[in-house]
Amino acid sequence: MNPWRWVDPRIQDVRVANVRAYFRRRGWRLEQNPNPNLLRFEQPAQGKEPPLFQMVPSSEEFADFRQRMAELITTLSELEDRHPVAILEEILSEQTTASDNGPPRVGAATVRK
Repeated sequence: MNPWRWVDPRIQDVRVANVRAYFRRRGWRLEQNPNPNLLRFEQPAQGKEPPLFQMVPSSEEFADFRQRMAELITTLSELEDRHPVAILEEILSEQTTASDNGPPRVGAATVRK
C-alpha cells in the first residue's frame, strides 16, 4: 500500500504558523531544540509512557517542507486515529495569532530561526 495516496494538493497551503496553532490548541508544547531549522513539539506524557514529540521544519522555505508536512499529517492521523485529510483540514482552518507567527518562545528562552 502507498501511504502517500491520501496527499491532498491543499498541503501546499500549510504554513508553519498553521502547524504551530494546531499543536498549541491540542495541548502540545513547543520545546527548546538546539537545531534552529527544526521546531520540537511535545505532547504531555500519558501515564508512565514518555511524552511523544514531533519535529517540524521551522520554515516553509526548506526544500523538503511539503514532504515533511505530508509525513507529519500521516503520523498525526495514526496518533489521533483520524483520516489524514481531516487533520489537513483542521490544520488549514487554524486561525493563527501573532504568537503563532513570531519566533518560537520556550519558557524564558527564545529559539531563533
